[in-house]
Amino acid sequence: MRMRFDLRVCVALLGLTIAAPAFAVDTANPDWPCVQRKVLKLTSAQIWDGPAVDGITNWWEDKEVGKLVRVVVSRRIPMEKVEEVIQKFAESMPEGEQRDKRLTLLFAGVLDETNKVRSSVVSGIERVQRRQVGRSKRLQEQSSEIAALRARASNGEDLTGQIEALQEKFDWNARVFKERQDNIPLACEIPVEIEQRAFAVGRTIRFHMS
Repeated sequence: MRMRFDLRVCVALLGLTIAAPAFAVDTANPDWPCVQRKVLKLTSAQIWDGPAVDGITNWWEDKEVGKLVRVVVSRRIPMEKVEEVIQKFAESMPEGEQRDKRLTLLFAGVLDETNKVRSSVVSGIERVQRRQVGRSKRLQEQSSEIAALRARASNGEDLTGQIEALQEKFDWNARVFKERQDNIPLACEIPVEIEQRAFAVGRTIRFHMS
Protein backbone atom coordinates (compact mmCIF):
# COMPACT_ATOMS: atom_id res chain seq x y z
CA MET A 1 0.00 0.00 0.00
CA ARG A 2 1.35 3.40 -0.95
CA MET A 3 2.05 5.62 2.06
CA ARG A 4 0.50 9.08 1.97
CA PHE A 5 3.21 11.71 2.35
CA ASP A 6 2.75 14.26 5.11
CA LEU A 7 5.49 16.52 6.45
CA ARG A 8 3.91 16.51 9.92
CA VAL A 9 3.95 12.71 9.95
CA CYS A 10 7.65 12.73 9.13
CA VAL A 11 8.38 15.16 11.95
CA ALA A 12 6.45 12.96 14.35
CA LEU A 13 8.35 9.87 13.19
CA LEU A 14 11.66 11.60 13.77
CA GLY A 15 10.62 12.81 17.19
CA LEU A 16 11.59 16.36 16.27
CA THR A 17 10.31 19.46 17.99
CA ILE A 18 9.56 21.94 15.22
CA ALA A 19 7.94 25.34 15.51
CA ALA A 20 4.59 25.79 13.81
CA PRO A 21 5.96 28.12 11.09
CA ALA A 22 7.85 25.16 9.60
CA PHE A 23 4.63 23.97 7.96
CA ALA A 24 2.69 25.52 5.12
CA VAL A 25 -0.11 27.43 6.82
CA ASP A 26 -1.65 28.96 3.70
CA THR A 27 -3.49 26.34 1.64
CA ALA A 28 -3.45 28.69 -1.34
CA ASN A 29 0.38 28.76 -1.17
CA PRO A 30 1.51 25.25 -0.17
CA ASP A 31 5.19 26.14 -0.64
CA TRP A 32 4.94 29.04 1.83
CA PRO A 33 5.84 27.79 5.35
CA CYS A 34 5.61 31.07 7.25
CA VAL A 35 2.88 32.15 9.66
CA GLN A 36 3.07 35.58 8.07
CA ARG A 37 0.70 35.95 5.13
CA LYS A 38 2.47 35.68 1.81
CA VAL A 39 2.56 39.07 0.10
CA LEU A 40 3.97 39.01 -3.40
CA LYS A 41 4.62 42.72 -3.72
CA LEU A 42 4.65 45.76 -1.48
CA THR A 43 2.62 48.71 -2.70
CA SER A 44 3.27 52.36 -2.04
CA ALA A 45 -0.07 52.63 -0.20
CA GLN A 46 1.22 50.19 2.44
CA ILE A 47 4.27 52.20 3.42
CA TRP A 48 3.93 55.69 1.93
CA ASP A 49 1.54 58.62 2.19
CA GLY A 50 3.31 60.86 -0.29
CA PRO A 51 2.74 61.50 -4.02
CA ALA A 52 1.88 58.53 -6.23
CA VAL A 53 4.89 56.60 -7.51
CA ASP A 54 3.23 53.71 -9.35
CA GLY A 55 3.93 55.20 -12.75
CA ILE A 56 7.55 56.10 -12.02
CA THR A 57 9.84 53.57 -13.70
CA ASN A 58 12.78 55.72 -14.74
CA TRP A 59 14.08 56.67 -11.30
CA TRP A 60 17.45 55.11 -12.15
CA GLU A 61 18.03 57.73 -14.86
CA ASP A 62 18.82 60.17 -12.06
CA LYS A 63 22.33 58.92 -11.31
CA GLU A 64 22.49 60.42 -7.84
CA VAL A 65 19.12 58.94 -6.91
CA GLY A 66 20.13 55.56 -8.33
CA LYS A 67 23.30 55.52 -6.23
CA LEU A 68 21.40 56.56 -3.12
CA VAL A 69 18.75 53.87 -3.59
CA ARG A 70 21.38 51.14 -3.45
CA VAL A 71 22.68 52.55 -0.17
CA VAL A 72 19.37 52.95 1.67
CA VAL A 73 17.95 49.61 0.54
CA SER A 74 20.98 47.62 1.70
CA ARG A 75 20.27 46.03 5.07
CA ARG A 76 23.98 46.17 5.82
CA ILE A 77 23.69 49.94 6.19
CA PRO A 78 22.35 51.01 9.63
CA MET A 79 19.23 53.16 9.59
CA GLU A 80 21.14 55.93 11.37
CA LYS A 81 23.44 56.17 8.35
CA VAL A 82 20.46 55.99 5.98
CA GLU A 83 18.82 58.92 7.76
CA GLU A 84 22.04 60.90 7.46
CA VAL A 85 22.47 60.36 3.72
CA ILE A 86 18.81 61.13 3.00
CA GLN A 87 19.05 64.33 5.03
CA LYS A 88 22.22 65.35 3.22
CA PHE A 89 20.59 64.62 -0.15
CA ALA A 90 17.48 66.63 0.75
CA GLU A 91 19.45 69.58 2.07
CA SER A 92 21.48 69.74 -1.13
CA MET A 93 18.37 71.16 -2.81
CA PRO A 94 16.21 74.14 -1.94
CA GLU A 95 12.88 73.38 -0.30
CA GLY A 96 9.96 73.18 -2.67
CA GLU A 97 8.90 71.42 -5.84
CA GLN A 98 12.35 70.33 -7.00
CA ARG A 99 13.23 68.72 -3.67
CA ASP A 100 9.84 66.99 -3.40
CA LYS A 101 10.11 65.68 -6.95
CA ARG A 102 13.53 64.12 -6.45
CA LEU A 103 12.64 62.72 -3.04
CA THR A 104 9.56 61.14 -4.58
CA LEU A 105 11.83 59.70 -7.25
CA LEU A 106 14.04 58.35 -4.49
CA PHE A 107 11.13 56.60 -2.82
CA ALA A 108 10.02 55.13 -6.15
CA GLY A 109 13.47 53.59 -6.49
CA VAL A 110 13.46 52.35 -2.90
CA LEU A 111 10.10 50.63 -3.40
CA ASP A 112 11.18 49.09 -6.70
CA GLU A 113 14.47 47.74 -5.37
CA THR A 114 12.88 46.62 -2.09
CA ASN A 115 10.37 44.52 -4.00
CA LYS A 116 13.15 42.92 -6.05
CA VAL A 117 15.13 42.00 -2.94
CA ARG A 118 12.05 40.85 -1.08
CA SER A 119 10.85 38.73 -4.01
CA SER A 120 14.22 36.97 -4.11
CA VAL A 121 13.99 36.21 -0.38
CA VAL A 122 10.42 34.89 -0.67
CA SER A 123 11.43 32.64 -3.58
CA GLY A 124 14.37 31.35 -1.54
CA ILE A 125 12.15 30.46 1.41
CA GLU A 126 9.80 28.54 -0.89
CA ARG A 127 12.73 26.66 -2.45
CA VAL A 128 13.86 25.62 1.03
CA GLN A 129 10.34 24.42 1.85
CA ARG A 130 10.13 22.34 -1.34
CA ARG A 131 13.49 20.75 -0.53
CA GLN A 132 12.26 20.00 2.98
CA VAL A 133 9.24 18.23 1.53
CA GLY A 134 11.60 16.12 -0.59
CA ARG A 135 13.84 15.35 2.41
CA SER A 136 10.83 14.41 4.50
CA LYS A 137 9.59 12.04 1.83
CA ARG A 138 13.00 10.37 1.62
CA LEU A 139 13.11 10.03 5.41
CA GLN A 140 9.72 8.32 5.45
CA GLU A 141 10.87 5.95 2.72
CA GLN A 142 14.09 5.15 4.59
CA SER A 143 12.17 4.64 7.82
CA SER A 144 9.93 2.09 6.07
CA GLU A 145 12.96 0.34 4.56
CA ILE A 146 14.66 0.08 7.98
CA ALA A 147 11.48 -1.32 9.53
CA ALA A 148 11.19 -3.90 6.75
CA LEU A 149 14.83 -4.96 7.15
CA ARG A 150 14.43 -5.31 10.90
CA ALA A 151 11.35 -7.44 10.39
CA ARG A 152 13.32 -9.75 8.13
CA ALA A 153 16.23 -9.79 10.58
CA SER A 154 13.88 -10.85 13.36
CA ASN A 155 13.14 -13.94 11.26
CA GLY A 156 16.78 -14.95 11.19
CA GLU A 157 18.30 -13.12 8.22
CA ASP A 158 21.71 -11.53 8.78
CA LEU A 159 21.02 -7.95 7.70
CA THR A 160 23.05 -6.10 10.33
CA GLY A 161 25.33 -4.39 7.79
CA GLN A 162 22.45 -3.19 5.62
CA ILE A 163 20.48 -1.94 8.60
CA GLU A 164 23.44 -0.05 10.04
CA ALA A 165 24.29 1.56 6.67
CA LEU A 166 20.71 2.65 6.07
CA GLN A 167 20.33 3.85 9.66
CA GLU A 168 23.46 5.99 9.24
CA LYS A 169 21.99 7.60 6.11
CA PHE A 170 18.69 8.13 7.89
CA ASP A 171 20.36 9.77 10.89
CA TRP A 172 22.37 12.10 8.65
CA ASN A 173 19.34 13.09 6.59
CA ALA A 174 17.30 13.60 9.75
CA ARG A 175 19.97 15.91 11.15
CA VAL A 176 20.03 17.97 7.94
CA PHE A 177 16.22 18.05 7.90
CA LYS A 178 16.06 19.35 11.46
CA GLU A 179 18.74 21.99 10.91
CA ARG A 180 16.93 23.34 7.85
CA GLN A 181 13.58 23.17 9.63
CA ASP A 182 14.90 25.11 12.61
CA ASN A 183 16.11 27.86 10.26
CA ILE A 184 12.78 28.37 8.49
CA PRO A 185 11.19 30.57 11.20
CA LEU A 186 14.30 32.78 11.13
CA ALA A 187 14.12 33.07 7.35
CA CYS A 188 10.44 33.96 7.59
CA GLU A 189 11.36 37.09 9.54
CA ILE A 190 13.50 38.49 6.73
CA PRO A 191 10.62 39.68 4.47
CA VAL A 192 9.10 41.34 7.54
CA GLU A 193 12.37 43.12 8.31
CA ILE A 194 12.64 44.26 4.69
CA GLU A 195 9.12 45.68 4.82
CA GLN A 196 9.80 47.45 8.11
CA ARG A 197 12.96 48.97 6.70
CA ALA A 198 11.13 50.21 3.60
CA PHE A 199 8.52 51.83 5.84
CA ALA A 200 11.23 53.51 7.92
CA VAL A 201 13.02 54.77 4.82
CA GLY A 202 9.77 56.10 3.37
CA ARG A 203 9.00 57.90 6.60
CA THR A 204 12.46 59.48 6.61
CA ILE A 205 12.07 60.65 3.02
CA ARG A 206 8.65 62.15 3.76
CA PHE A 207 10.06 64.04 6.73
CA HIS A 208 12.17 66.14 4.35
CA MET A 209 9.30 66.88 1.95
CA SER A 210 6.92 69.80 2.10
